[in-house]
Formats: sequence, C-alpha cells, structure tokens
Amino acid sequence: MKELLVKSYDVELSVQVYGSAKKPTLLFLHGFPDCHKTWDHQVEALQKHYQVVTFDMRGVGGSTWSARRNAYKMNNMLADIEAVINAVVGKDGQVHLIGHDWGSVIGWSFITERYYARRILSYTSMSGPHLGLMLDWVRRSLLSGKPKKVASALKQGIFSWYVYLFNLPVIPEMLFKSLGPVIWKTALTRNGVDPDDAYLQQSSADIKSVFLNPVNLYRQNPLDPPPLPAKGGIQMPVQLLIPTGDSFISDQLFEFYDEYVPQLTRRVIDGKHWAHHSHKDDFNQYVREFVERVQGTQKSRAA
Repeated sequence: MKELLVKSYDVELSVQVYGSAKKPTLLFLHGFPDCHKTWDHQVEALQKHYQVVTFDMRGVGGSTWSARRNAYKMNNMLADIEAVINAVVGKDGQVHLIGHDWGSVIGWSFITERYYARRILSYTSMSGPHLGLMLDWVRRSLLSGKPKKVASALKQGIFSWYVYLFNLPVIPEMLFKSLGPVIWKTALTRNGVDPDDAYLQQSSADIKSVFLNPVNLYRQNPLDPPPLPAKGGIQMPVQLLIPTGDSFISDQLFEFYDEYVPQLTRRVIDGKHWAHHSHKDDFNQYVREFVERVQGTQKSRAA
C-alpha cells in the first residue's frame, strides 16, 4: 500500500493506493459518517485484480480541514476528487468510480459535469442519489395525484429525519462531542455493520472527525442542488446497487434514472445501508463483474 498526501486548494487529502498501477483503477468515495477504512473489505478482495484507491474526505481522518465558510459546497468536493485522480493516474488518466452515501451523491455530480465526466470509465452508486434528481422525484411524486407516489415521497421525508436534525445550529455538534462513539457505533451496527467488524475499532478522535466537519455537507448542498442532467445525457455505464433494507434512502428515489442514463444496470442487495460491509461478497462481485464488462467493451472499441 502506498500513501499520498494530495493538495487540493487549501486542504491536503490522505490517499491510499493498493495494487498495481498497470491494472484498471477503482476509486472509492466514502460517505457520511465514514472514512476511507469503510472500504477495507473491498480493498482486500479487489486489490489483486485492480489498482484500488481510497481517500479521506476533507476534514476526515488523515485529511486536513478547511476554514472557508463554504468548504463543503459541491464544487469543492468535485475538485478534491479530480486532485486525487490526477495524483494517481495523471491528468489524462481515467478511473472506475464507486460511491456510497454522500460519496455516491458527490459521485453523481462528478459524472454529470462534462469537465469531470471525461475522467470516469464507469460509475457504481449505492445509497446516494443525485441531489437534483432527488428533488425532481419528490416534485413529480407530489404532483402526480397518485396516492402511492405521494405516499412514497412522504415516506422518504420520514427517512430523511436526520437531515433536518443536522441543519440545526450547534445541537448536532454538542450531541456528537458528548456521545459521538456511542451514536456512531449504534447507527452502523443497526444498519449493516457487524458488531465484531474491525471497522468499529476507531479512536474517539477519528469518530469525531467523520462528523464534526462533514456535517456541513447537509448544510451547504441540499438547498442548492446541481441542475438536472439532460435526458439521456449521462453517457457512461452506471450501476445502481440498491439495498432492500436501507432505512435512509428509498429505492423509489431512483425511479426515473433510466431517463437520464441509457446504460443503466440495477442490482439489488438484500442488505441495509452499509451493505458493502454486511454483504461484502455480493457488493464486490457486482463491482468486479460490472468493471470487467466495461473494460471488455473498451477493448472491443479499441480493437
């Protein structure tokens, strides 16, 4: 494993690189409240076949934080990903992108902006929507006049209770400073992480780092979502992994994604929000099959 410190404007990102640079590169984006170690099961299984890259989001773990007021706005998060890609595969290199939770949300914005999309060969998303498409789905559902669709939108509003909490001033930070380790471990073990998983053996300082700065993702982005992509405009192959027991993200959020992604693959995992822990073998298999299919298509076009 090779460790890098990658500069992105006023932060330094802690990056981990595994496997051979001669093989296709997989870049994993962790969610909230997580760090790069959430991908340890994927690193272990996939580094023999790929160059696997993980990194800590700004303000998390080994990465530094920014004092700028809008440090967690989407444009800064996208610039961080580009800085990591440049550092690992060069300014013209491409990667297969995999995201979970907020990593998935950010990944959607990355692949829908033309400037950044050119760096991505494929995208695998789990438990995180494109923010603009999420709000569009809510609007469509509420205006449909169909009771089931209206109920689905209201259900997602209930699923998103934590978003309202995190937008309160001061209170979330106070709760996490006093009860952070207990809250964190309880949330993860109830939603797919085994109590004996080594990932839960984090220091109190590391646990606080996954929350205290990144909570601003919820304060700086949902009310200023990226624009809707053009219909059929996401040209790269995309894989949606949908855990059936996710208590934070409804599968209904992805109802209209086929309109925007012509090459969309949907796979269902019988797990909860952290299914890449509880169902790591399924998750890893789906990632590998999808990447190999995309790599095969790329080779056929080059031949």
